[in-house]
Amino acid sequence: MRASTTIPTSRRNWPSARQFTEAVQCPAICFADPLLKGTLPAIDRLGMPLVTSGQFAYVYKLKSSRGGNDFAVRCFRGYLGDRDQRYRAIQQHLKNHPCAYLSDFSYAPEGILVGGSRYPILFMQWIEGPTLDLYLEEMVERKEVLLHLAQEWLKLLAALRDAEVAHGDLQHGNIIVEHGGLRLIDHDGLFVPEMAQWTSSEVGHQHYQHPKRDAHQFDSNLDNFSALVIYLSLISLAEKPSLWREYHDENLLFTKSDFLAPESSPLFAKIRELGAEQSRLAEALAAAAQAPPADAPCLLDLVNLPPSLPSWMTTPVNLESKTRTREVKINPAERQPHPRWRTREAPRSSTPAPTPFSTYQTLFSGPAAPAMASAMGKIKDPSAIWTNTPILARDMMGKTFLWWYWGIYLFVRLFGLDFLPSLAIAIFLVILAGLIYGFMRARQIALAASQVKGTATAGPLPAAVQPPAMPHPTPSSSLPRPVSSITANDPIIGNTALNIYHVANCDWVKQILNKNRVSFTSSTEASLAGYKPCQVCSP
Repeated sequence: MRASTTIPTSRRNWPSARQFTEAVQCPAICFADPLLKGTLPAIDRLGMPLVTSGQFAYVYKLKSSRGGNDFAVRCFRGYLGDRDQRYRAIQQHLKNHPCAYLSDFSYAPEGILVGGSRYPILFMQWIEGPTLDLYLEEMVERKEVLLHLAQEWLKLLAALRDAEVAHGDLQHGNIIVEHGGLRLIDHDGLFVPEMAQWTSSEVGHQHYQHPKRDAHQFDSNLDNFSALVIYLSLISLAEKPSLWREYHDENLLFTKSDFLAPESSPLFAKIRELGAEQSRLAEALAAAAQAPPADAPCLLDLVNLPPSLPSWMTTPVNLESKTRTREVKINPAERQPHPRWRTREAPRSSTPAPTPFSTYQTLFSGPAAPAMASAMGKIKDPSAIWTNTPILARDMMGKTFLWWYWGIYLFVRLFGLDFLPSLAIAIFLVILAGLIYGFMRARQIALAASQVKGTATAGPLPAAVQPPAMPHPTPSSSLPRPVSSITANDPIIGNTALNIYHVANCDWVKQILNKNRVSFTSSTEASLAGYKPCQVCSP
């Protein structure tokens, strides 16, 4: 197999969202970091990996299969020339100047394998909670909650200042409300002192940033304007919640048009009427919007920091949001498609472990009962191996095509082939495997039919290899009796769909369909009829 390669720095053929989504479905293969190999992607209502698309990256939620921390993995939408240098500088600075409001992260230049090449990712602990806009949607009528968030916002800004960090894109989608506290995500636009004289990689959300901001403004004062916008929005909503329904869209309250013409903005006029504090800060924001971006005042210089009191003294009760997400919660038991097989020494349970999918089958475990029943109905002559081979092959492929397709497709993609050649090879191998399976199964049925015909005491063919036509009446002593005649003297139960017989109290007897049950007086009679013993109950 050709080894995967690291992408050249000038490569333009970047993976699409579909290709990233295909890759993260197999974490053990696509990810290089051991922490991510043991995860499973969170899924949405369509069964696809849960993904959020941002301006620069696709964010996937990966759940630990061992009950540990969940991860947020950012797969970048395109190549950014100095991304490596930026994240290395940010990571080193936060190591020396940690900030509780910013999540620790790891940047992996070769973190994910897609199409035979490796691409960079950034991953961090998943922060559980709604974004600020979704949280306000539920809490906007609670004045004490909004005032609490405003105080928490001041504490967050003070922590960023102490860590000598500027976020660069403060807006509702990058603020997570976690148990009444605030956390920041999306580190793409962060500024640290090591980046002095650099330019910004982004200019932030238009409804939160200074209207004249450009990439050349990149320093420790980067967040002054947007911090004032958010704080003023919170204290204004606390005083007049109806502003939320009137002005909220892809913003909290303010839009870029308000910043361009604050003197004619209806929103600025309404906020000035709410109270002295709102009016004072509205004047400061309007003046900052008309001045150069670098002259925007620091919010911490305009208001007083809240006292450093324990959280239980300042946090209102019932702060938890009920906002629903697109993620579908999966019961861990449902992730196991196979039943748990017991050993011969283990005590038998009264009920067997359920199989989630009645048509599930593999080449190694044998087909499921409904699958084989549908195939047997099409077989006219059990001894016709070459005629029955395509029938059994089509039946197997119809039930397991997606399992085979995805398994072989992902394997072939590791060789770095393009989509169409990979698809063609995968389909060819699926058809080949189906024909091999069909031949082996047809040969097995033909052998069983010949053995039954050569046995004088066996009677007619077992139901599993008989034509679907109704048999003519025969003496009951020479045919397996139907299930309705099972008695205590008939301890052996056969499954006509699988040609397997069990003891009457075997767990798997309860899963045999009534139409597929037959009874025998002994295991010898079942063997002579062409049935094989169950490997669980060992009759």
